[in-house]
Amino acid sequence: MELMIGDKIKKLRRSKDLTQEELATHLGISYQAISKWERNDGYPDITMLPALANYFEISVDELIGMNEIYSSKKLDEINQKWLENRALGKHKENVELMRSALKTYPNNGLLLIQLTSSLEKLDGTEKEKQEFLKESIIIHEQILRYCDDSELRGAALCNISDAYYRYGNYEKALEYAKKLPNLYKTRETALVRILKDDTEKKIVALSAIEPLAWLLSYHLSALSEIENDTRYKEKISKILDILFEGNENDYIAKIRKQTTN
Repeated sequence: MELMIGDKIKKLRRSKDLTQEELATHLGISYQAISKWERNDGYPDITMLPALANYFEISVDELIGMNEIYSSKKLDEINQKWLENRALGKHKENVELMRSALKTYPNNGLLLIQLTSSLEKLDGTEKEKQEFLKESIIIHEQILRYCDDSELRGAALCNISDAYYRYGNYEKALEYAKKLPNLYKTRETALVRILKDDTEKKIVALSAIEPLAWLLSYHLSALSEIENDTRYKEKISKILDILFEGNENDYIAKIRKQTTN
């Protein structure tokens, strides 16, 4: 169980407009200890918890962040159930699961994204599918208005563009597609440029390889179709051979199969 105490201390300290040194003086400890806690490099000794809680006039449970821990654990359980249902094709059950969860967490961006994904996979008549798409679009608009998470906003922009396209609104689909960053402006590109730790940099660089393989296959497949030229698909196979040297996981094998059919 991950305690939230470091983040809580930082938030409470700042709410009182205190420096780490000032808080340390009040508690009779070193400011290095405060700094360590706030970096989540360690926790206060259990004997310090009552003093910290009393100083900030809150309970020990609140200081530890028990409410946040419970919420986080509950959300993990919900998200795991959603993944299990999706793997089994239980999209109707997932719609009900997300609607129920959103009553407790009404502005949770991930739950909203998962609801839209499940809505768009529901079976039904063409009219019903259009209604599901319409609801998905409305939810994506909500995400873009209120969600600050850049990754979720990026997913929402991409998804709403696709939803508008399938809904038949080509102009809106273009409008949202053009708001997305280009291939150069990605998180991985920025991190590889600025990270100082080689181990972290390597992890980020490796994490970008699979998405890049998919992007290359996607765009080369499009060119193959547009120009009716199978040589583009041959390039995909060669690229995958070079990148993965025969050590393909299921995801890469799926890319290869999709692009060689």
